[in-house]
Amino acid sequence: MAKSANDSSILGQFLRALGSSTRHNSLAYGYSLALTGAFGMLTLLDRSPDVADLFVFGIGAAATFPLANAVVTRGFRVKTQEEPPVVIAFGTSFGMVSVTGALGVAALCGWLLPGWIGWLVGGFAASTAYIVLGAFELVFAYALRALLGEHTLEER
Repeated sequence: MAKSANDSSILGQFLRALGSSTRHNSLAYGYSLALTGAFGMLTLLDRSPDVADLFVFGIGAAATFPLANAVVTRGFRVKTQEEPPVVIAFGTSFGMVSVTGALGVAALCGWLLPGWIGWLVGGFAASTAYIVLGAFELVFAYALRALLGEHTLEER
């Protein structure tokens, strides 16, 4: 008989801890990989950054969040719902798509836009690509679960 992740054995405790670690860290970890890789990509395709490049990269990357939050909250007027933990776990399992997509967008920016403008747009484009592709991964996970007959999503 297989043990569930809800049992009190050492294995059950480990599986719960592993689930908590991945549920709370997957999106942020993927974002860290994407933006670190984007930074490296711009360094390879443009040049070693100077202090101004670092600031404009950070500004560009950070600008994605207020814009996305304004869109999803309809001008900061509507609260957004959380996805069920099982959808987040399944969706973030496809994280290599959003990470490599962000790297590809950064490569394109580094190739097309030299200098500080490439660092600004590259940071913004990589950050935007990551969160948009990450959203599609969650939508895909939700749809695939429904297609496979998993209509009741466990709330934990």
